[in-house]
Amino acid sequence: MNGPPRSAIVDPRSLRAAAAVAFLSALLGVVGGVSLPVAVGIPLGGVAIALVVRSRPGPVAPEYGLLPALAGTGAVAALATPSLLVGALAGAAGLALLLWNAESPRDLVRGSDPFPGLLVPGLCLAVALLAAVALPAGRAAVGAAGVTLVVAFAIVVWALGEAWRDPEVPAKAI
Repeated sequence: MNGPPRSAIVDPRSLRAAAAVAFLSALLGVVGGVSLPVAVGIPLGGVAIALVVRSRPGPVAPEYGLLPALAGTGAVAALATPSLLVGALAGAAGLALLLWNAESPRDLVRGSDPFPGLLVPGLCLAVALLAAVALPAGRAAVGAAGVTLVVAFAIVVWALGEAWRDPEVPAKAI
């Protein structure tokens, strides 16, 4: 028999994605100065609950099953002391959550490539980190300008992506 039986509770692809989310979230907490039991326990608990919820039958389980993992990562990020490395780890954990969301436990094979869905968030993370490094800290106006820069960049990338994906429209003859 090739691979695990179909009656397995947790899909191996989900385990890999969950492990990435748990590792990045725990590392975020450790680097951010959160106590070790909290930094490791909250993400692991959230990921474990998310794995169980996503393995349940029903239409809403795959869609809303990631909420415990998202809450665990968010709680650790809120408790962490802000720094550039903590921001980068939080962004990487968010991208790992998006990759996990692209995996459906019901699909036997991946239906489409999830990486285009990571393009805009990944580019926005890169711009946000570059803005955090390049712009001077300590002023609210600079922070607002950085956020505006990231949002404007996301809108431009999204619009260009939509323009490239839409099929050509034939011109009407006069």
